[in-house]
Amino acid sequence: ILGGQDGIVNVLGLVLGVASATLNTQIVIISGIVATVAESVSMAAVAYTSSKAAKEYYLGKIKDDKKNNKKYEDKILFKEYKNPFNSAWIVGISTIFGSIIPLIPFFFLNIKISMIISIIISAITLFIVGAVKAKTSIGNWKRSGIELMIIGIIAALVGYGVGLLLKVNFIG
Repeated sequence: ILGGQDGIVNVLGLVLGVASATLNTQIVIISGIVATVAESVSMAAVAYTSSKAAKEYYLGKIKDDKKNNKKYEDKILFKEYKNPFNSAWIVGISTIFGSIIPLIPFFFLNIKISMIISIIISAITLFIVGAVKAKTSIGNWKRSGIELMIIGIIAALVGYGVGLLLKVNFIG
């Protein structure tokens, strides 16, 4: 969820901002692809370092448990972080998939229609991700879907607003 959501929201905000500032499809696609690659590598690196830090933390806790003759309660949590490369791979790939979603319309449609379609498909995807998250964990699926969708779209619309401000102030 983390990588996919991050990819959708960040790239949607970026492409909306660049599109509103330039009205140039090629620049939008180039910036979207660059953001997708950079963000996927960044998110994978963060997932790796975070998982590695958690792994080391739980190894320390297990060592303390052994020293203090306690049960290995932390062993269960340690298993989740056993291989930081798995986390990096999953988060990196999900970021790529999430990032591609808002870019798709710009390959096929004019820029103004692409902006609208990009918002719609991103909103639907965010809703589905939020709903699935609630279904697989706890919570109301409708509420979770709407919440994730609203948060994501608001964040992306900030990018659109920045693009409009830059267009007005710098591009003319």
